[in-house]
Amino acid sequence: MKKRRNIIIVIISGLSIAALAVASSHLRNHETPATQDALSDLNPRMLEAFKDRFNRAADQPRIILLFSPT
Repeated sequence: MKKRRNIIIVIISGLSIAALAVASSHLRNHETPATQDALSDLNPRMLEAFKDRFNRAADQPRIILLFSPT
């Protein structure tokens, strides 16, 4: 019974690692569609320029996505 449980854990762990590897390879791609501006990192040096650009586009839909590693 314990051996079977260990095998199941190993299989699930392997599948999880494979899924993370596939997701990572797709998310690492920073190409954007031709009609969209390139993706950029938001850092303190670029904050003012980002704010100006964001405010200039008040007549268009805007989305800000914040991702945190924690």
